[in-house]
Amino acid sequence: MSAEPAEPIGPAGRGRRPDDGSVPAAAHPPEAPRRPARALRLVPTATRPAASTLATSVIPAAAPATGATTALVAPVTVPPPTAPLRAADPTPQPVAPGVGTATTTTDLTVVRAAEAVRTAWSRLVGAEAEVAHWFGALLFSLAPALRGHFPAQADPAARRLLRATIGAMSAVDRPADLTAAIPPLARELRALGLDAAADEPLGVALVGAVRRFAGDDWAPDADAAWCRAFSLATRPARVAVAALPGVVGATVVSHRRLSWDLAVVEVEPDVAVDFRPGQSVTVEIPQRPRMWRHLTPAGAPRADGRLEFHVRAVDGGWVSRSLVAHSRVGERWRIGPAEGGIVVDPGAERELLLVAGGTGASVALALCEELVGQAAAGVDVRPTTVVVGGRTPEDLHTLDRFADLAVGEPWLAVVGACESDPLDTELAPGTVVEAVSRSGPWLDHDVVVAGSPAMIRATTAALLVDGTPLDRIHYDPFTDDEA
Repeated sequence: MSAEPAEPIGPAGRGRRPDDGSVPAAAHPPEAPRRPARALRLVPTATRPAASTLATSVIPAAAPATGATTALVAPVTVPPPTAPLRAADPTPQPVAPGVGTATTTTDLTVVRAAEAVRTAWSRLVGAEAEVAHWFGALLFSLAPALRGHFPAQADPAARRLLRATIGAMSAVDRPADLTAAIPPLARELRALGLDAAADEPLGVALVGAVRRFAGDDWAPDADAAWCRAFSLATRPARVAVAALPGVVGATVVSHRRLSWDLAVVEVEPDVAVDFRPGQSVTVEIPQRPRMWRHLTPAGAPRADGRLEFHVRAVDGGWVSRSLVAHSRVGERWRIGPAEGGIVVDPGAERELLLVAGGTGASVALALCEELVGQAAAGVDVRPTTVVVGGRTPEDLHTLDRFADLAVGEPWLAVVGACESDPLDTELAPGTVVEAVSRSGPWLDHDVVVAGSPAMIRATTAALLVDGTPLDRIHYDPFTDDEA
């Protein structure tokens, strides 16, 4: 069969096909599009399997295997740093609203402290996992009560905290970079529930772990430099923690199991969560306390405030497998503030391509709903093509919603791609990357890619090979250490 998409359904044929497969004639002539749109078909989805007919077998949540949980114990007695963690501050200057203050870059002690951090860490960045493990071990030895602030698998959380802290410490002499580095550190501190009383053991454990791995490269004055950088980084981070939006409680109101590894969960927050379409929120579920994960609401903000999440059970993932298999109506979640996301300009000159793989369709759906709303408000929305891919037909459960959005919107075209059913004439065969490559090139488009890290890398590589400029390819680089 041909690998090309079937004939396009133009504006007159927007909507689903009847059961006999023929294209219905338009009841009313559509308005002419304000801009020329790419001639691509809109996938008719009336024949997609209903959710009730899909697999509902239960998979067990990933249990802590014998070797999966790292036992963190103090390997050595921690030598104290040679300088206090709270050094005297030079004259501060403003950095950014909500971030706090930073030292002036004319203070040579601050510059030297940041340079000491950057120099030492550049030699250890390849051993980040080992340093983080040692950091956690020292921390729990110094302050055993802090162990309860970390999840059962402490290493990933310790690694994120270490990475965020060193990122801020290495930027204390660069106000602009520090402004960007403080929010990730503030989010890690808040997610773990670590207040200012934890700063002393945190600093001692961090310096002790880095000193151990630096070995002979640890300079005589490195303790003082690292302690000073730690103090200068944590102070604005504490200000930022206090300014973060509060964590919101939410109740699960719906849980639909679409397949053995895919579920749609709807929650009702106690207070409306403020987010832009395409942004993610952090979620904590009762089955996995302290294991916060990022989930992207499927769709733009709703009038009733409810949030819908499409969740894939990741192989070895503690949280995702619990979400798919064991979330129940009535259970209580905690939802953190929104972050990340991609802003789409509806009136830009270049056409827009949205590429979504798997649960990345949540991002594309949210952005499309926002564009449809702007078109209804009179905005001249640029021609937009959406390519949604999945391994099985069940993965393409959002196609119906995309089809509904495209009704009466001549600027919007949708293509579905299915890997496991190459004979389905309603879908493009192969992976979403192959579908995009066959329909290209996309040299004059802005491209948004959403999906797993592997899918984002493959799609970006294919677009670059076809000649799409790198600065026109956009994606949210955040990924969780789920596995």
